[in-house]
Amino acid sequence: MPFVIATLGTQIAPEGVAILEASGATLIATPAYPSRTDLLALLAQHNPDAVIIRLIEHLDGELMDAAPNLKLIAKHGVGTNDIDIAAATARNIPVIMATGANAHSVAEHALGLILALTKDFAAQDRHIRAGRWDKKLYAGRELRGQKLGLVGFGLIGQILARMAQPLGLLVSAYDPYAPDSAFDNVTRITDLDSLLATSDIVSLHTPLTPATRGLIDTNRIALMQPHALFINTARGEVVDEPALIAALQAKKIAGAGLDSFAEEPPQRSPLWNLDNVILTPHVAGVTEDAKRAVSTLTAQNVLHFLRGEAVEPRYFVKPS
Repeated sequence: MPFVIATLGTQIAPEGVAILEASGATLIATPAYPSRTDLLALLAQHNPDAVIIRLIEHLDGELMDAAPNLKLIAKHGVGTNDIDIAAATARNIPVIMATGANAHSVAEHALGLILALTKDFAAQDRHIRAGRWDKKLYAGRELRGQKLGLVGFGLIGQILARMAQPLGLLVSAYDPYAPDSAFDNVTRITDLDSLLATSDIVSLHTPLTPATRGLIDTNRIALMQPHALFINTARGEVVDEPALIAALQAKKIAGAGLDSFAEEPPQRSPLWNLDNVILTPHVAGVTEDAKRAVSTLTAQNVLHFLRGEAVEPRYFVKPS
């Protein structure tokens, strides 16, 4: 009997669909951010063997119970804050994610935000469009010799460090869980406050966990230097967003490049009115290349698991 696999929150890339269809699986997909009522109805009607999570508000225990045959939850990506891991664990439903599949794209995006801010691209674009040609308005600076501080030093942070060093950036990182072997030509900082206080650019690469929620709070933002830039391609909830907005408004830090927000999709925010901020809609990890890689890996791992074949331990989410 073919497996039933539901993608919750838009279809996966064609390469992943092809892998699943070739196995004979029956595929079900919802639009992005389906209503809870629609999710409950779909899960009850189709009773999938596995669900692939893309763009939904939250998969909780009640939704899991709506599909009694559910054997596996797969995140199409690496952030699992939209899945109730405790509820899945209580029901003996493993959760997997696409570890590393989009890491290069996220690291590139972070570097792109750093370059756009330090080279003052957004402001210069506005000047040209407004008919101003005045080089005295340029506020660009070199990256060479500046200190890049990485908060979190998993695969994305490590890739970004390797990209940044040839540009002359001096890279340091804070991550109490990363092994010493990861810090190749990168200075390990054991105190987060020290890293924030001494970095010219701070880039956030930590997952959202109970320990990291609100990690970058009012007091820690206040430690940053007035010329410092803040980059977030991780999770919005790791940052006290009102505190960050206040610091940007008061020019207590120089600018920010943000790809994630405390609420997504975000409602109208004071961030929209700040000219020292570059905003992108949580797209760092969804380049066409990354989508293909994530979809392919996710499809393969889902099928391996449902067939009783081995799935590498690094893809399983550990209960907190």
